[in-house]
Amino acid sequence: MPLFGKLTLNDIRLDMSFDEIRKRARVLVIDDDADAFPCELLQNEGYNVRYWSKVENLHDLENGEFDLIVLDIFGVAPARVSENDGLGILEHLKKHNPAQLVIAYSGQKYDLSQSSFWSMADDYLGKPSSLIGCKEKIDGLLRRSFTPQHYWQAAAAMLQEAGVTDKKLSAIEGAVAKSLKRRTAPSREAILNGLAIAHHTAATIWVLIQVIAKFYTSTP
Repeated sequence: MPLFGKLTLNDIRLDMSFDEIRKRARVLVIDDDADAFPCELLQNEGYNVRYWSKVENLHDLENGEFDLIVLDIFGVAPARVSENDGLGILEHLKKHNPAQLVIAYSGQKYDLSQSSFWSMADDYLGKPSSLIGCKEKIDGLLRRSFTPQHYWQAAAAMLQEAGVTDKKLSAIEGAVAKSLKRRTAPSREAILNGLAIAHHTAATIWVLIQVIAKFYTSTP
């Protein structure tokens, strides 16, 4: 399969209403207080929400299984998973998927010692939280960033940092776009074969491309 082509992700029409986006976006709430976040109320409003009291399974967080994660800073990870609790989880998430959408969720006042937690997250929500407040934050982030272009921009930035040329970058985007226009999943071999990039970079790029593919190959 040739990599070169002028097609871009912007050329592929994505027919999806915001109501469909709400139903489609997989939201994970991670908080040791089961009553703080109105998960059930949001589910009744049509949101696809799951709840974890603690992080026990890193794999589902690393591979883009969830589109938006609401993450508390304290009490969400045993020491065997993260020595730095929610901050360690967030750092790990952004390392494996820099485009992962995360809302920092905490009842604690701003603490300079935890400043990286707030700066790495895509938005902030205090707790306890009302249904209206949660809807506004989730909807706002989905409208701004839950797009194929958001994930491609993150992938492109990593590829450029790894020394991939603009010509090759355009070719990779074209290959992804061609596959998705046909509503078929991109081939990892066709997209990444021959790139002189580190293994962990290639793994992260592929996670991002798979997330992009879900916009076109999955149903809400």
